[in-house]
Amino acid sequence: MSTLFWDCQTGISGDMAVASLLDLGASEEAVRAALAPLAGEGFELHVGRVEKAGLDCCDFDVALDEEHDGHDHDLAYLYDPEWTPGGAPHAHGYHHRSYAQVREVLASLDLAPRVRSLAEKAFRLLAQAESKAHGVPVDEVHFHEVGAIDAIVDVVAAAVCLDSLGVDEVIVPRVVEGTGMVRCQHGVIPVPVPAVVNIAAATGLPLSVGPRQGELVTPTGAAIAAAAMTSTLLPKRFSVKACGMGAGKRDYDPPSILRALLIEDVDSGDGTASSAAPAPGDWIWKLECNIDDSTGEMLGAVLEDLMAAGARDAHFLPVFMKKNRPAYELAIICDDAHREALERIVFAETTTIGIRRQRMERSVMDVSWRDVETSYGTVRVKVCERDGLLRAYPEYDSVRAVARAAGTDFRTVYLAAATSV
Repeated sequence: MSTLFWDCQTGISGDMAVASLLDLGASEEAVRAALAPLAGEGFELHVGRVEKAGLDCCDFDVALDEEHDGHDHDLAYLYDPEWTPGGAPHAHGYHHRSYAQVREVLASLDLAPRVRSLAEKAFRLLAQAESKAHGVPVDEVHFHEVGAIDAIVDVVAAAVCLDSLGVDEVIVPRVVEGTGMVRCQHGVIPVPVPAVVNIAAATGLPLSVGPRQGELVTPTGAAIAAAAMTSTLLPKRFSVKACGMGAGKRDYDPPSILRALLIEDVDSGDGTASSAAPAPGDWIWKLECNIDDSTGEMLGAVLEDLMAAGARDAHFLPVFMKKNRPAYELAIICDDAHREALERIVFAETTTIGIRRQRMERSVMDVSWRDVETSYGTVRVKVCERDGLLRAYPEYDSVRAVARAAGTDFRTVYLAAATSV
């Protein structure tokens, strides 16, 4: 299992998130390939190195042309109460996109299933946050800053990077925000901005307000962190396998640096890393409810929404209730960080009036992802190990794509990949 710890002591933005993951070893080529269909959208990608507080950091820059550029890194625009637009040709150059248009952009890209799911989830969180902030239905939300092409690039690039690194778990213990006021397209608003507050409220993203003046957490950064987060609890002891540092663009003092660490739980006093079961205290929630008056369409939709919102697993079981009514029992497995948000989805999208829950300790196999070479092509395989046991499960979408490209059947490629580990 590959676990990422995002250390957000000086905030998080979309470009910082991507830079930290690229510095950690994510594939820049995979990012560029995923974003290639957007080449005509008025931006260029630059990946380089910058020095922040004497530290060498990765810099991920979505360089916009003059037509698309805005004021996101202009501190005078953001914080000076006497700022005026002057003669800048892009002073009012906000590019609005509806939530539907953003979904169309994402749908046009050739993304792996995990990448698409994470990117869609991040923008869904943004849409819901903006909907609440402005008092309009989600489908009527029109993005401004976060609907610009640079935000779409940041979200997709972050999702590609996490997939490239094979990250299964993302731990975000806290996200530190600043204080004061900041200017946006709608006017001057308080920090944390409403979209960030709403994302934190909906997902359990652990927000902390520090003494520094300024917006350290952008809506895009908060959405990426919340969409990827699987836990807020660090192991009591862990070993660091790799570290990446992503630089922020705004000229704050001290500077904004996002650290991303690949870590491994340590379950013994001699400092050796765990290679079998996790240490005692690996807890999950099981949520259950019985539903006898929702349509099949409702049930199908809620299952998709639950998985997209952070459920580790969810399923229906056919049951018979009182008065011999045929019904379904909905069961959800989740972590503490996502429980409340998932319960809200169940109440909002089904007819249930109550949810049972129990906290459960579990034993799990150690999971990692590998790219396995076969005579038909490269297949992504989930490898599970525990107490000397080894099992390999080729990933469905990867097997299907390789089988189609090779002109052979699914079973042949699956067996070839499973026996090559």
